[in-house]
Amino acid sequence: MPRKIIPKYNRLCLRCARKCKQPFHVTIINCPDFEGQPVQMTIPLKFAPGRPKKLKR
Repeated sequence: MPRKIIPKYNRLCLRCARKCKQPFHVTIINCPDFEGQPVQMTIPLKFAPGRPKKLKR
């Protein structure tokens, strides 16, 4: 049976860039010092097909 991974910090604190992290069992509804971490944007590897080519007559 796989072991359940217990997070070290609260879910809100995991998304924050500041160092004032709270333990996972603390319930936080709102944090006045919240600073969101920058998110890495990714480019999809497969692109959707473009317009169909016109048939030459």
